[in-house]
Amino acid sequence: MKSLNRTKGKRTQFVIAVLTSFIAGYGFATFFSVTTDTPRKDSRSDDKTIDAAVVPTKLQHGFLENWLRVRDGPAVSCIFEPVALAESEWFHDVTPDPMPNFTLTSAWLKSEAPSAMDAAKDIPPMYESGFDMGGKVNTAQRSYYNQAYLGKTAQTSTWSKDLISKNMQKASNRKPMKYGGDGLKIHDGAIKYKSYIEGKRGIVIGSEDPWVEAIMLHYGAAKILTVEFGEINSETMIPKEFTESFLNGRIDQFDFGITYSSLEHDGLGRYGDVLNPIGDLESMGKLLSIIKPGGLLFIGFPTHDGEDSLVWNAHRIYGKHRLPKLFAGWKLIDVIGKGGGRAYAQHLWILQNANGCN
Repeated sequence: MKSLNRTKGKRTQFVIAVLTSFIAGYGFATFFSVTTDTPRKDSRSDDKTIDAAVVPTKLQHGFLENWLRVRDGPAVSCIFEPVALAESEWFHDVTPDPMPNFTLTSAWLKSEAPSAMDAAKDIPPMYESGFDMGGKVNTAQRSYYNQAYLGKTAQTSTWSKDLISKNMQKASNRKPMKYGGDGLKIHDGAIKYKSYIEGKRGIVIGSEDPWVEAIMLHYGAAKILTVEFGEINSETMIPKEFTESFLNGRIDQFDFGITYSSLEHDGLGRYGDVLNPIGDLESMGKLLSIIKPGGLLFIGFPTHDGEDSLVWNAHRIYGKHRLPKLFAGWKLIDVIGKGGGRAYAQHLWILQNANGCN
């Protein structure tokens, strides 16, 4: 397979691998390259992600927000899954906000350029009230990282056909690939909601190597696109590339999405991203446009008995204060994994997109 080739100037080339499942219970990857004739922009230049010929009229008429909410069509009738939350669990009464308290337009316009500075070793005073939600989030713990991926290559920078095939074999045998027993919860969620995956298009947000992708292919996903901070030689895009393609209509909405141990880092600067107290919330807001109305999102992140905390700058730990905002616009239908007394337990939360449903 050809290696990723980026050249300066007017021509940008990136190699894409489409992850496709052709045989029930097994799948493999086919690779092809895509070339786009778009000028490379200096990171200091104006980062305009919307083609001038496509959206200005929508912006002038205030149409973009509505377009993001219903994606070029009237609201559709959605059949929502029955809620399956055990009353004995702390999360049984978590109720998502009806919609984010910011516009979806503002979420799509958040900065996706790499930070020009090293990760901040402490929370800047100007951001304290944002990160601690006005004192509701415990921010006393520290665990500092400076692992800039954004604008660079990922840890596993080449996803070969052999690597994906090996991971799919592990998936077929239900062998842990990451996060031990917590990672195996993805199998349980995929089995329970297989009708939302089999033969469908999915998107993965944040993935250092193709383990989640392999699991979804094993359960019958037709195609998977991964969006990751670091550049990878495969069917992946860095956030800026994805935003450009989606807002310009070159990428259709997806049937389902999955993100595991990723969004809790968004906006903390650990991976080279710009500091943003609501970076995780804005990313979830964008997913309201990316996933089809009524489609599922499988998401995992650290929790600890419903308590909210932030371990700077490693990750957030979600509890009863932030979860309703993280899930705004979604319907919480299920949680795979019981208990949570263990610190940083990562359940698999199953959300159904209510955006665009009547």
